[in-house]
Amino acid sequence: MDLNNWKDEELTYSGKRNKEFILKGKEIHDNLMEISKDPLKYNTELLMKLLEDNKDTEYGKKYDFANIKSIKEYQEKVPITIYDDYAEYIYRMTEKNEKNLITSYEVNHYAKSSGTMGNPKRIPVSNLSQQNFAKYVAYRSYIMYKELGAKWINTPVLNLIEVSMSKLKNGANYGSISGKIIQEYGDKLPEIMTSPVEAIMPQIETDTRYLHARFALTQKISYVFTSFVSLFLESVRYITANWELLVEDIEKGTINDSIKMSEDVRKNLLKKIKPMPERAKQIRKIFEETDDKLIVPKLWPELCCISGVGTGGFANYLDKIKEFAGDDFNFYLTGLTASEGSFSVPFELNNGEAMLIPDSMFYEFLPLNFESYDEICTIDELEVGKKYEIVTTNLSGFYRYRMKDIIKVIGKKNETPIIEFLYRLDQCLSLTGEKINEDHLRKTVYTTEEELGFNLIDFSVYADSDSSPMKYVFLLEIESLPEEINLDLIKETINKNFAIAEPLLGYKIEKGILNKADVKLLQAETYLLYKDLRVAKGTSSAQVKPPRMIRDDLTKRFFLVLLDEELNQ
Repeated sequence: MDLNNWKDEELTYSGKRNKEFILKGKEIHDNLMEISKDPLKYNTELLMKLLEDNKDTEYGKKYDFANIKSIKEYQEKVPITIYDDYAEYIYRMTEKNEKNLITSYEVNHYAKSSGTMGNPKRIPVSNLSQQNFAKYVAYRSYIMYKELGAKWINTPVLNLIEVSMSKLKNGANYGSISGKIIQEYGDKLPEIMTSPVEAIMPQIETDTRYLHARFALTQKISYVFTSFVSLFLESVRYITANWELLVEDIEKGTINDSIKMSEDVRKNLLKKIKPMPERAKQIRKIFEETDDKLIVPKLWPELCCISGVGTGGFANYLDKIKEFAGDDFNFYLTGLTASEGSFSVPFELNNGEAMLIPDSMFYEFLPLNFESYDEICTIDELEVGKKYEIVTTNLSGFYRYRMKDIIKVIGKKNETPIIEFLYRLDQCLSLTGEKINEDHLRKTVYTTEEELGFNLIDFSVYADSDSSPMKYVFLLEIESLPEEINLDLIKETINKNFAIAEPLLGYKIEKGILNKADVKLLQAETYLLYKDLRVAKGTSSAQVKPPRMIRDDLTKRFFLVLLDEELNQ
């Protein structure tokens, strides 16, 4: 349906908001396509603006921003940096409320890093950077409209991103940037999203999986918005496993006593719900009469798209979602986005390729395994097929900042590089000098899953330096293991594929320098429990990623306690 066919009086609040986003998103899309024809020009213009705007900051004076007139001069005067180079500035900003230190732009939000190790960082997110994030929310709306029409705009979204926000000493917000955007909708949230505020901004003890599922089942949904597409898969699996409980509550207008939440939250929620026997009857019939997994189009016939990260370590979830949603289901696969800014966006649905955004930040790139910073290159010098580490000068006061994100250039859109995220440089395992990254592990495990035909929930790996010879240990949670597949066969296949993914590893195992990789199977719902515990400690559920590489003893002990003794015999 054409957008022009929707009259404002026919639109809900959500519809009016989406229509506005689509119109704004078209301008952003058209501008991006134009600047993509000469990315270096616009990237250089942005750098010069950032230097001019920040020349009177403490950092700008230290490195003479006022007299830098070219990229070459910038590279000569300003050093490559890491987070620790800004830690003292950020302390003064957050604890002493000092301004104009690293940026002249207003900063009222600090993002928690989403890493699985150590203490979370405080990443400044300027108001200018927040506006840039918001731009690409509108951009996404236009891409969806361009390919799906306007049929989705007048219904609320199933939002699976939860907000965990606190205040710093200087009064700024501290939490995920996605949570900050959601929080700004305030009392309009019920008109935009299916989930109640008690699920979107939950108390720690609240069972949000139940709430997202229960409220979604009672409403029409056209699209899903989430941080990682795996969260939708988790939600659908939850519904499949607990549909009888959910149906009973929907039928009676109740919340089962087994669902965890405070009494105050329960009372507030019970005021918002009412018995829906007809809807309960529909859902019960769907599950009783459906022989396969294809329940999504039956539960929500209008649901047509999911927006979230579905590339890199999350690409394997797309086919698993299609088992529930059908092969024609659509994905807006979010490009590379981090607390430091929006790096890339897709240019169409169902395509994991994403193009760099020339006017989002100033980019530099270090070739993988570089020997000198002299090898650094700009956006116009990237070569298709090669791997690089991103170095960013962003809109929030980071200059020539090493992201530690490794990307591969896989093509070009006009003259702008198309990239795919591979892994984090600082997240590798090594026992005897080899560097095992997440890309090696994903290829190993996902190829094994495909070859043996089991359904993997998730996996982790740790380096066992106490064994002799030393070895890598794979921890797998498997939903369904075919009868003909046993642990020995999984180990054999894992080792074959591990050696293919990293030939140096295969050589070392062959020579006896390393032992063959071991495999241990985990109990059901191990990764759900891991997520729940992280959330209970204050991490936003939208930021909890599976710990693909385990480096600390506490996390390793958690998983080893949850081994499935029967399957590991």
